[in-house]
Amino acid sequence: MKRAGPIIVMLLMLLLGAGLGYATGIGGVEISDTGPWQLSADYQGVYIQAAADAYAKDASNPAAVTKAIDRLQVLCQSDGSLDRAVQQALARYGDPVSRANLDQMLTLVKGGKITEASSYGVCSAKPTNVNPLAGWAWVGILLAAVGIVGYGVLTMIRAGDEEESKSSAPMFTIPTSSAGAAAAAAPTGERAKSTAPSGMPQPAPAAPASVSARSVAAAGAKISAQIERTDFATGGMEPPIVQFMTTYLHGDDLYDDSFSIETSAGEFLGECGMGISETLSAPGEAKKVTAFEVWLFDKNDIRTVTKVIMSDHSFNDDALRAKLAPKGEAVLGKSGDKVTLETASLRIQARVVDLAYGTGPVPPNSFFERITIELAAWKRDGSASGSAAGGSTPGGGLPNI
Repeated sequence: MKRAGPIIVMLLMLLLGAGLGYATGIGGVEISDTGPWQLSADYQGVYIQAAADAYAKDASNPAAVTKAIDRLQVLCQSDGSLDRAVQQALARYGDPVSRANLDQMLTLVKGGKITEASSYGVCSAKPTNVNPLAGWAWVGILLAAVGIVGYGVLTMIRAGDEEESKSSAPMFTIPTSSAGAAAAAAPTGERAKSTAPSGMPQPAPAAPASVSARSVAAAGAKISAQIERTDFATGGMEPPIVQFMTTYLHGDDLYDDSFSIETSAGEFLGECGMGISETLSAPGEAKKVTAFEVWLFDKNDIRTVTKVIMSDHSFNDDALRAKLAPKGEAVLGKSGDKVTLETASLRIQARVVDLAYGTGPVPPNSFFERITIELAAWKRDGSASGSAAGGSTPGGGLPNI
């Protein structure tokens, strides 16, 4: 019924519109053989001037006088129609000849020779094309338009509420024990292989198809917000300029996180981020991501440095590694490992905080169910390293893989 409801409403609106359109047309009268008294005032002015010009050509002829009287009798004097027609003629035709012709014919009016033609009913005639339903039809059309717009707004509000309710549904749980809680969180027959440390937030595997990529992305952001960032100062290292946490969950087909690297004073230094590099998905299904690109852009360098974090399957697949080689150095994704990217003036450490593989009709450990990466950025001192794109150079106390 939910699917048929909008269609039924649209059909009813279509029928209503057709009925109102028919109502605006019925009752109209086709006008023919009408008289000058049914013209608007400006066209009556044209009529008066034409009569005056005809009269002026043969004013001395009694027959011309009779014709002029007959022509003026079809305009009502008692309601001012004749006077308004004369004013319209004066306003429209200002040349001396037309003015003289009009003044000459008006002597017949001033002489009292003009009376209304009662046989025509020139002073009692009403418009004959008024449709009594037309006004109500337009009211109905307006109400129908308001109803259609209102229905559309309500539909959008309901869709938004459903989307919000889906996105606010719990996407992960905090386990009270380590392996047992993580295993309980996974559905039967579809348990994801997890390398998460004890106490890490465990997202529910594989978001259902009804959940949008935006909802999955929001769930990933919640996970990232819960994970504690590395305290480099405790380990005796220089604190980074900025630290970011990014989480991918299976179902976020639009995943592509990027972050701006700026000093505390607001100086822009560059950008870093992570996005989908390669998938194993068949057309029409959620992406099975087998490799991600971690990248670093430096405003002082002409290169964008990239490394490719690969699943266990893709890392050991020579064909896939060869395919992804132009994008950057291949790195096997392992929980706890760190990857370093360097440019002329920046260094990024990408730490694999947690990852889990999905299962299905694909080789084992071939696509990521989830992965969380911590990106920490430092400003390099001295000249840039001469590493190739995607390479790394030791330095600054950062571990290198």
